[in-house]
Amino acid sequence: MSDSSSNDATSSPEEEAALLAEIDAEIAAERASVRRAPARLTGLVLLVGALVGWIAALELQVGKEYLLANPGASLACDVNPFISCGSVMMTWQSHALGIPNMAIGLAGFAIMGVVGALMLSGTALPTWFRWARLGGMTFAFGYVHFLAISAIFVIRALCPWCMVVWTVTAPMFFATLAHTLESGDLTLPRPLAAVLRRWVLLTLAWYLLVLLVILAAFWRQWLVVLGLG
Repeated sequence: MSDSSSNDATSSPEEEAALLAEIDAEIAAERASVRRAPARLTGLVLLVGALVGWIAALELQVGKEYLLANPGASLACDVNPFISCGSVMMTWQSHALGIPNMAIGLAGFAIMGVVGALMLSGTALPTWFRWARLGGMTFAFGYVHFLAISAIFVIRALCPWCMVVWTVTAPMFFATLAHTLESGDLTLPRPLAAVLRRWVLLTLAWYLLVLLVILAAFWRQWLVVLGLG
């Protein structure tokens, strides 16, 4: 009897390995369940980003009105031929959709600021509103890419206030996407979802990519500015 009892009490190596694997799986699942983009944090990102973006859009709107009223004038952000707001805002890309980009920014950032405030307050948003939030930020981030590519490779000039808009739009989009995934509104394959939920790392990676593109595209100009060209 004693021998059989001791055998029952002693787990085999296979059982121990299975138990450890189960524990590891539970730990991994618990870590995966940690919300990286909760509603209030995402709302804060949207609110702060919208505020900064709205100010940048307003500066661009005021600057363009000044240039239209004073042809040949320059703005404070017209630093040199390749760092210039005026060179960018007077091109067709500044109203590619038929209305000035500044007006789109003023309206869009104001709307997203309200959305961010609602999320911060804990207000329950209807499904259609949550999808509209993601759709709006997806459009904004896509449009930013069009403007950035145009500025860097076509216009060949960098607009400082435009780059402020690029800077705030990226975390707003990635945080919104991560929150949509975590809330269950959007379902993607688990490996892909795990990557997209890391919105901070994605934002930093996007910043690095844009910085490298700008450095490469304007390499000769940077050398001249630094007195090395």
